[in-house]
Amino acid sequence: MASKGFRYYAGGASKFVRALAAVHLLHTYVFEFAITGGLSMLPTLHTVGDHVFLDKYNHRLGRDIKVGDVVVINKPTEEHTRICKRIAGLPGDIIHCDAMPKAPMPVRGMPDDLVGLSTGMTNERTGKYIKVPEGHIWILGDNAMASLDSREYGPVPKALVVGKVLWAAYWGPFDWLPSWPRQIGSNIEATDLSIADFLPAAHQRR
Repeated sequence: MASKGFRYYAGGASKFVRALAAVHLLHTYVFEFAITGGLSMLPTLHTVGDHVFLDKYNHRLGRDIKVGDVVVINKPTEEHTRICKRIAGLPGDIIHCDAMPKAPMPVRGMPDDLVGLSTGMTNERTGKYIKVPEGHIWILGDNAMASLDSREYGPVPKALVVGKVLWAAYWGPFDWLPSWPRQIGSNIEATDLSIADFLPAAHQRR
């Protein structure tokens, strides 16, 4: 027959395991606090020290996202790496493709893996357009000259979306307390206009 002491510790361990499971489920499917870093989302997010709140429940796997949303996604080229970008195109959208900067942009004191742009590429416009395929999105960094994004990866599967960034709080290496959380909104307005609306014939009809 189990002693009272054993039952007491077994019950405590069971509660602890259930609490860990609940935290894991919330972290995986509901919300998450994450740390961001790098140059690509300046000035929206700092290069270091920004802690962001992700809504996974409503936006995980690309659910209910729109142009202008800031999202965290699993990097297409590295399985266990995440990146934070802004959505610039949804399935069916026509996107103008710019080329990547032709050289890295080193910043003193910042690790190379936070800068790491591709080399050997031109900084001229390609003049090409792409239609975002079904099930994919087009992502860009707000700081386009220092961002690895869809110009490098191409259209990104919506299934790689971890969550949408709703809030950010800065807690830098030399600050004792974090800043007041600031809302991360859309700085891109989506419209119902199409390419045909910009053609000369369309203006003549009006």
